[in-house]
Amino acid sequence: MPSEETSLADRVEELRAELTQTDTRQIATQTGATYKSNGDGTANLHLTIWGKEAFVSDQDYIAKDLKTNAPLDFLTQAFLAYYFHDPKGSPPEDGWISFTELPSGQFYNSAFQGYTSKELLRHFESDYQNFREAAQKIGGVPVPFAAAAYKIQVFPRVAVLVACWEGDEEFPPSYRILFNSGIAHHLPTEVCAILGEVVTKRLLKD
Repeated sequence: MPSEETSLADRVEELRAELTQTDTRQIATQTGATYKSNGDGTANLHLTIWGKEAFVSDQDYIAKDLKTNAPLDFLTQAFLAYYFHDPKGSPPEDGWISFTELPSGQFYNSAFQGYTSKELLRHFESDYQNFREAAQKIGGVPVPFAAAAYKIQVFPRVAVLVACWEGDEEFPPSYRILFNSGIAHHLPTEVCAILGEVVTKRLLKD
C-alpha cells in the first residue's frame, strides 16, 4: 500500500475501477458478504464492518452505513477495496497469528511493534482495567487468550485480537496485536500493518 494518502487514494480508485468489472456474486462468496440484487442489473453487497451493518454498490464500491447512508471513513474504504479486490479463498479461521507470521512480516516487524505493542504498553502500562474498557468501547469481544484479550471483527473474514499479558516482579506487562490465521488470504501484509496501527489508535483514543 502506498505510504502517502494521495497515492493511496489513487490506488483505491484503481481497485474500485477493477472491481466494477468483476463478478459481484463471486466477490460476495469469497468475502462473506451478502449479495442483494436491485432488480435493474445492479446489486449491493451487505456486510458487517467494524461491528456495524454496511453496504457497497457494485457500481462504485464505496462503503456506506446501512442506517444513515453516509460513506465510511477513508481508511476503512481503503481496507475494503483491498479486501474485495483479490481474495484467495478462506482457510480455517480458528487461530491467531503474529505479524511476523504474515508474508514478509518478519522484515517489518520491528516497526510494527513500535507503533502497536510499544504504544499500547506506554499508554496502559499495568492499568489492565483501562485496557479492558478501551477494548470494549471499540467493539472488542472478550476471548479466552492471555490475561485479557478482545476480538475485533473488521470484516466478515478479517479480525484482529488485542491481547494483554500482565507483568510481575520480574517481567513488565506486554501487549500485542494479533490477526486471524486466514488474514493473508484477504489483505496484503502492508495493509495488515496499517490495520494494526488503526486498531491501536482506536484503543488509545477511547
